[in-house]
Amino acid sequence: MGYSEKKIFKTTSDEKLHNKDGIHTSEKIEVDNKFLPILINKKNLEKLFSKNSEFDKALAIVIGTKPDFYKQAPLLLESIKENLPSFIISTGQHYDDLLGYGVKEFDLEESIACDLQIRGDLIQKSSDLMLKFGFFGRYLKDRYPNKGILPIVHGDTLVAGIATLSWVFGLGQKVGQNESGLRSMSPSNIVHIRINKVPTESMVEKFITDQLTTKWFLTREEPFPEQIDTWICSSGTKFFFVPTKLNKEHLVREGYPNEDIHVVGNSVVDAIDLKRKNKPKRSIFELFPKLESGNWIRMDIHRRENLTTHRFNAIIGGLVDLIKNTEFKIVLVLLNGTISALNRYDLYSIILDLEKNYPQKFLITNLWREYGNVVEFLDSGKCWAEITDSGSMQEELLYFPSISSFTVRFNTDRPETVFDARGNILIPPINRSWLPKIVSHVYEKGEAYGFNFKKKKRIYGLPGEVSPKIIKLMKKEFENKERNFFPWLHQRLNYWHDIDDFEYL
Repeated sequence: MGYSEKKIFKTTSDEKLHNKDGIHTSEKIEVDNKFLPILINKKNLEKLFSKNSEFDKALAIVIGTKPDFYKQAPLLLESIKENLPSFIISTGQHYDDLLGYGVKEFDLEESIACDLQIRGDLIQKSSDLMLKFGFFGRYLKDRYPNKGILPIVHGDTLVAGIATLSWVFGLGQKVGQNESGLRSMSPSNIVHIRINKVPTESMVEKFITDQLTTKWFLTREEPFPEQIDTWICSSGTKFFFVPTKLNKEHLVREGYPNEDIHVVGNSVVDAIDLKRKNKPKRSIFELFPKLESGNWIRMDIHRRENLTTHRFNAIIGGLVDLIKNTEFKIVLVLLNGTISALNRYDLYSIILDLEKNYPQKFLITNLWREYGNVVEFLDSGKCWAEITDSGSMQEELLYFPSISSFTVRFNTDRPETVFDARGNILIPPINRSWLPKIVSHVYEKGEAYGFNFKKKKRIYGLPGEVSPKIIKLMKKEFENKERNFFPWLHQRLNYWHDIDDFEYL
């Protein structure tokens, strides 16, 4: 049904053109565009738009990836609390029970107005989303012409970039972005590392401490495609909800209006608060009893750049050395990308043998279905560190005071977790020596390097207070009777404000 994901185009030889010498000069490429249909919940839409609301606008909260589920859920709950008309647009790209379980976990199903049923690889999902998101917007505009719809996208995901582009091109209006202004940065001392050199103790210590004192520079290449998505999204955003002042500084430097940028914190802190109050259906220690004993490191690696040949081999090599040469216990959480890379580089047998030979020190699991289990484990006292390349985990770990955070990347889009919060350390995936050496040094010397893992600065706001800030700003905006979310420069300069809806696209 839907996509032929392995082969997205084909050539037809009988369509080839020939020159006068009978040589093929051209051929037709047939592109597979068998998109699945958009599924619309008419009951939810009619219920929303038939209400005698004091507002002529509605929030369309957009979800697509697993982090979207738990970071956007608090916004929905708060908008319901404030009687602000709102519904969910789901891309449907995480349609299996494992990746998509967050929709059920956070009780989002009843608010979904449509499922775009996005499928395929990166380019397929992009084109699918580009077409469907705009089409659904036009569907709403046609059937509910007196309602202004404002999508709220999230972060630096493909959904944030492409859905925003689709909305701007399809309806001529901008969007709101939760967690905006993310820009990757690297510490300047990263350029001094040599590929094949095993770091000495002094080199490791200097690299760790310099992350707090050295200058950082922008690195737009990575993560891929997230840095592209966040830049595209910014171009189509009217309401920027940024986690920190640093994010605002990025946007102001790039020319976005100061008055459109709101420092609110990160809604992930509200999600953590929700999960601490609502325990998971099954305990993580019931699912994996081995985790009950010992002081574990939780490890997850999945970014595209870290799945390239050299980096991935360096990371897995470092993992092997940690298990074989130290006393650390590690639970490796496999994501789809991790599994693909293990198979591609013939490394799966190595980690399976590692688990077999060191059963008390090494455990392999699939992705944990419930976000509540992650919160439970990090709160349990059975875990002392997280080794990750996730952007979101770097934010979340600041709110778990007993957890040390190690980010295996050459850069981070949350550099403030390092030099401001002092609760995160970069580990360059340049060779296998760096990972075990940095982890060991931090474990042995604790906070002697200037980091403060036990008293990390909570720079993303207080639990339960971030989403209310966003929704209050939206409520104030909704009280404004103008429905044009694409302010032209003459509007920004307060020359005049348009109320017409000229169809020019």
